[in-house]
Amino acid sequence: MNPEKKVEFVVFDGKLYTVVHKYSSGYWEIRRDNGTYRVELVNSSEVQKVSK
Repeated sequence: MNPEKKVEFVVFDGKLYTVVHKYSSGYWEIRRDNGTYRVELVNSSEVQKVSK
């Protein structure tokens, strides 16, 4: 049984994204909440964490 993953939201380029994966290198995969599966790879310093 897998524990529930906590969903994290961030702002990148003025838009709300969901964090898909965090790499140990400091890069994160993020995806918009608009129904597409396009994933962007960004440095963690480029995003702002938000609570939702």
